[in-house]
Amino acid sequence: MICTMEKYITAFRFTRGGSLFCYTHPMSALSQNVILFLAVSGVLLYYPLNRIHAPGRWFFHDTIFDRYIPLIPYFVIPYVALFPYMVATVFFVAPTTHALQLFATTAIAAWSAAFVWYFAPAGILRKREIGPDFFSRMIIWIYEHDSENNTFPSSHVFYAIICTYFLVLAFPAYAIIFIVIGTLIAVSTVLVKQHHAADILGGIVWAIASIFLANFLVG
Repeated sequence: MICTMEKYITAFRFTRGGSLFCYTHPMSALSQNVILFLAVSGVLLYYPLNRIHAPGRWFFHDTIFDRYIPLIPYFVIPYVALFPYMVATVFFVAPTTHALQLFATTAIAAWSAAFVWYFAPAGILRKREIGPDFFSRMIIWIYEHDSENNTFPSSHVFYAIICTYFLVLAFPAYAIIFIVIGTLIAVSTVLVKQHHAADILGGIVWAIASIFLANFLVG
């Protein structure tokens, strides 16, 4: 059930006895807000982990398939589109009955991936000279501000799948649009050489497992 317009506008304020969510759920308001905190902090945890040198040896999950995947600078657009896509997902799904499961799924995926990124760090060796055009310069800027670690599983992929899944649940009439956007974001990670093909597979598995686990815990 989607909330009324008034509740939609106030969806990011505390309602119903201290819970962020604008629908009734048997879980206590405190528990719901803890899940929200874990989701937000889990997403943000990527950035400090991207700046530290994790212990142990790095893994490079490159395969023979990666040799045949070209660098296509134009795909930097769907790559950076993940961030507004995530914001839009929260904005539109938060006022629906799928909100708690969205945040629980995000928390599970983010924190479990962070554990792997720190204790079994994987990386990618990227090309630095790719071209003078605008899209290539965008890729170079990303390379300069995003370290070569935290590649497996791909957070771009599992966040894109999670966002797409819950947008389709909430707004099935627009499923094709969401699936196309999510697919372009996931594919872009290998076409701008931010990830190996194995990282994409890892991201897919991570998203599916997190969705099922969240559904079991709070569904």
